[in-house]
Amino acid sequence: MITKFISKMEAGEICAICKERAATDKCSVCDVPLCKTCMIEITIEDTHPSHRIKGITTRGIIGEAVKKKVVCPNCVAEVDIF
Repeated sequence: MITKFISKMEAGEICAICKERAATDKCSVCDVPLCKTCMIEITIEDTHPSHRIKGITTRGIIGEAVKKKVVCPNCVAEVDIF
């Protein structure tokens, strides 16, 4: 099961950070609209033993080993990476 954090925006919304380009995604922390230039995609690798076989990350029984979050520059410090 893959959880998607990226949600599509309604037509006409502009980015809340730069206020110039059309928004394509939302921040997964504060839900502000973001354009492709302002968004930061964070890749989090799970460290649970069921995801590691001989040091290689694999898909485990409990789900995907790599999760992605889209955040704005203001929320990058608040993202829980553990």
